Amino acid sequence: MLDVQKIEATYNELKELLGWSIDKRIILSLAGYYAALDKEIDKKRFKEISEIIKKRVSMFSPLRSQLQPLFTATLDVSGLEPEEAVDLLLVKVEELKKNSFKMNNYSYLAALMMSDEKEQWDYEISRAKDLMAAMKVHHRFLTASDDYPYAMFLGKLEGDTAVRAETMNRYYEELKNHKFYPGNELQWMSQVLTYTNLHFDPEAVSRVVVIRDGMKSVKIKVSTPQYPIIGFMAALKLNESELMDIVESYRALTSMKLFSWYKESALPIAFGLSLKSSKNVYETAAISMATSLEMLIQAQQAMMISSIAATSIASSSNSN
Repeated sequence: MLDVQKIEATYNELKELLGWSIDKRIILSLAGYYAALDKEIDKKRFKEISEIIKKRVSMFSPLRSQLQPLFTATLDVSGLEPEEAVDLLLVKVEELKKNSFKMNNYSYLAALMMSDEKEQWDYEISRAKDLMAAMKVHHRFLTASDDYPYAMFLGKLEGDTAVRAETMNRYYEELKNHKFYPGNELQWMSQVLTYTNLHFDPEAVSRVVVIRDGMKSVKIKVSTPQYPIIGFMAALKLNESELMDIVESYRALTSMKLFSWYKESALPIAFGLSLKSSKNVYETAAISMATSLEMLIQAQQAMMISSIAATSIASSSNSN
C-alpha cells in the first residue's frame, strides 16, 4: 500500500475512533504520525488507553484536552501494556511537578520525551532545567513552559548546556536577519539546529534559508508553525534528493481530497515519511516532536477560532 493510501485508511480509522469533536488537522497529523512510524492502529488497544487516561486524570487535565488523541497515540506505539504506559506517563509528570515544572500541555509533552528508565530521570530533569536556565540568560521573557519539550529532548544530548543555549541565541539572531519572524517558533527552530552540533555553524543558517526558499519556489507555503520542521531538515543535512522526496510526498498528499483545506498539515507529514526508514531513535523522536508541536499549535488555534465563533454567535443572538 502506498504511504498516501495508508494515511487515508489510517485517517478513516481514527475518525471512526475519535468522532467529530476532534479537529480534522489533528487527526490528519496523527494519521501521518502512524504512517511515519510504520505502525498500524489497534482500535481495541487505542480505546483501552483512552479510557484508562479518562479514569486516571481529572476533567481539567491536559490529558483531557483536544490533544488527548496525541498522548493516546504516543502511548499506543510505545509497546507497553496500556495501564503500564499510562501510569508511567503520569509518574513522569509527577516528577516534573516535583521539580517545579508548570503543569500544562508542554510539560506533558516533555514527559513523553523522558526515558522509561526511572534511574535516568534525575539526570534528564536536571539537564532540562539547566538548559532552560541557560536559555533564559539570552531570552528572559521568550523562554517559558512552551520550551519544556525541546529542553528535555536536547538536554539529554552531550555537551555544556550554557554553550548550547548560546548557540541557540546566535541562530535566533542570524535567522531574524533572513526574514524569519521572531517568536516562539523561531526559538524552537534555533533549538532544533543544535540537535546535531552543539556549536554554531554558519552553514546551518544557509541550509535553513535554502530549504525555505526552495520550498517557496515550488509553491509550498512555509508558515511559522513549520519552522521547527525546516530546522530539523537543516540539522539533519538532508540532501537535494531527500528534500525532493519530501516535496513529492507533499504534492501527493495535497492532491488528496483529505488535504483540500489543510495543505499546511501536509509538510510535517511529508517530512515524517521521508525519515521513515531511519533507524536512529532520536531522529524518530524528532519526527514525533516536530509533529507534536505542530498539532499543539493547530489545536490551540482551532480552540481559539471555535471560541471566537461561539462568542460571535452568542453576541449576534443577544443583539436580535
